[in-house]
Amino acid sequence: MILIGARLAKRGYAVVAPDNLGYGMTQVKQSEVTLDDWVNLLSDFIDAEIKRDGKPVILYGLSAGGMLTYNAAAINKKVKGIVGMTFLDERMFMVRRETVLFPLMAYSVPLVVLLGKIPFLKRIKIPIKWVSKMYTLTNNKEALKIFLSDKSSSASLVSLQFLSSFMTYKPALEPKDFDICPILLTQPEEDHWTREHLSTLSLAGIKAPFSIKRLKNAGHYPMEQPGIDQLEEYMVEFIENIV
Repeated sequence: MILIGARLAKRGYAVVAPDNLGYGMTQVKQSEVTLDDWVNLLSDFIDAEIKRDGKPVILYGLSAGGMLTYNAAAINKKVKGIVGMTFLDERMFMVRRETVLFPLMAYSVPLVVLLGKIPFLKRIKIPIKWVSKMYTLTNNKEALKIFLSDKSSSASLVSLQFLSSFMTYKPALEPKDFDICPILLTQPEEDHWTREHLSTLSLAGIKAPFSIKRLKNAGHYPMEQPGIDQLEEYMVEFIENIV
């Protein structure tokens, strides 16, 4: 969000990039957090922003943030637009199989879900890189080293309870009923973690207007040219068509 947020701010848009629970500078008891908390927090944040200045809210979600924006909009219903780099419904076996660290791990998800609901086990925390393809977070080797050593982000720990909620979250509106706002998928062409077909599968049959723009030469965390410039232009075009 930092890369594209700064660009949009320079163009005169009001940009806010909050940390989520357990990431960045936010201080929270990580073992107690669930995906429901993430979704409800973002929904509350949307309400607060609308109350603060009344401007239309357009959400951008990087990586897991893509589906987070969808889930929050489904609850809040006041969002005017969504841009996401990927949209993943982790209830789907194919999505799980292609996004976990090793494909065979997808078969163990029901066990993780079960453990995440047992009182004396659910607060056990493990490194997120043990279960997901964090090594594909960016195609820039130097940036990847920084990300994988950052304990406030890619090197963080997550509880079994959070993983359980992440894998089983049921949105307030399924895609066939989601008509809150238009959605734009900005798919990096060199994303080696979350391929385009996973997003189209996750949002198959969506009721709201749905479009796709591809970012050339860009990885999962799009920082390469011309992808990052394309992302800026596609987002500006999307925003201007709404506001």
